[in-house]
Amino acid sequence: MDTKQGSEIQANRRALLTAGLFAGGAAAVAVSTASGAHAQEAASESVLDKAVRTKKITVAASLKYPPNMYINDKGEPDGYEIALIRRMIKDISPDIQVEFADMDFGQMFAAVESGRADMMTTGTILPSRSLRGWFAGCAVTFQPVYIVGRQAADLTYDQMNAPDFKFAALQGSSQEAKIRELYPNASVSVFPDQTGAIGEVMSGRANATLQSLFTIVNTKKQGADLAIIGKDPAYVDHNTFFLPTGDTKMYMFVTNWLLYNAAGGILNSLYREYVGKDAIAAGLPYLAVGPGGSPLHVES
Repeated sequence: MDTKQGSEIQANRRALLTAGLFAGGAAAVAVSTASGAHAQEAASESVLDKAVRTKKITVAASLKYPPNMYINDKGEPDGYEIALIRRMIKDISPDIQVEFADMDFGQMFAAVESGRADMMTTGTILPSRSLRGWFAGCAVTFQPVYIVGRQAADLTYDQMNAPDFKFAALQGSSQEAKIRELYPNASVSVFPDQTGAIGEVMSGRANATLQSLFTIVNTKKQGADLAIIGKDPAYVDHNTFFLPTGDTKMYMFVTNWLLYNAAGGILNSLYREYVGKDAIAAGLPYLAVGPGGSPLHVES
């Protein structure tokens, strides 16, 4: 091998070695950056620890849906989920004040994402929502959802899945998503609250709406003559509390608390008090949350 050729080989080796060092350094920086991001997330304060430290927790809620969530005659938040959250937070510490931030349902997920609220009352566990935060690992309610209209009728799927059939729904709700999924050819008008959707049906401007059991029970108690279309629910919603992404400590506590109190009958007892007894009086069986977070069918 001549001197010139040997020099070229050595130069090439040095170039390859230098390139390898740069690549390794870049990889190390990338790993370090990723690790830093994970460390930052891990180091962020849990909602649970923050509540203990500040003696306050802010819960996003839409207090327009009695008997599940509403403002009572004393001007205070009340209802099944309200009672459940107060009991749960008291088990963290009796010194923590629960502040319910009343807002439209469609704003609640963004409030948790942005940190304006520490958690929210229940939402249906839509997969798209799970990309925005964590749902607790146990149900708070299993809500049968019925098709309701001004008159009872055995409408066929083809009749409801037609361009001239009009649904009304709560904006951003799982009911709106289900209508568009189950009846893609029907038209849908959306409203910021359930009162608007029900009013649209009662006025005759819409043919039907999808409503959960507690909304139907409350509407009937107020004297509105809504009729259930068909004999069975259209489907059943699995609803639970929505928490910030990555908050493992709060997730584990809420999930454990719900599972323990579901097995102990507390969830069923509270649900019967606020919703179940009126559902039975209206001739509507309901689903409570039983041991293991499984649905518990109750008829009387």
